[in-house]
Amino acid sequence: MKHSYDHEHEDQLADLNKAIELDPSFAEALFARANLYAMDLPMKSGGYARAVEDLSRFLELKPKDASARHNRAHFYDQLGQFDNAIADYSTLIEGDTDFTRIIGGKNLLAREYYDRGWVYHRHKDYARAISDYTAALRLDPQIEGAHRLRGECYESTGQSDKALEDFAVEKPN
Repeated sequence: MKHSYDHEHEDQLADLNKAIELDPSFAEALFARANLYAMDLPMKSGGYARAVEDLSRFLELKPKDASARHNRAHFYDQLGQFDNAIADYSTLIEGDTDFTRIIGGKNLLAREYYDRGWVYHRHKDYARAISDYTAALRLDPQIEGAHRLRGECYESTGQSDKALEDFAVEKPN
């Protein structure tokens, strides 16, 4: 962790690799290495693909961990593996998930609906996107961007009146 604080990413990777070599079930080391691959060494070390591998191993050990599943869903999305991203977001929303490692805990469920809605939105599955944005807004009426994005979906499906209502609520900064 000292290497992380000092931005010595190559040394951090070497230590994490050694820790995992010594104990392949060291979940926290897998989690830390996944984040290192995705955030600090994305181009040099396989980035999101390596992060997904480590988080998948982590989730074999701790399948209910919301933080790891959320990160993996995001990394799947970045890799263009949208079905896998949707599956992870759905598990977060519908499953028996442990949110204790996430600041705000289960209150962040609105964010999971929003993120899954965004994946649906980009795939032009507007009905599911609208449903998820609506669920996110029900849980957190102030969630930033949800009205605008839901308005875009309404607009894309010819529901101009609903789109205008959402656009009126989501005023630009």
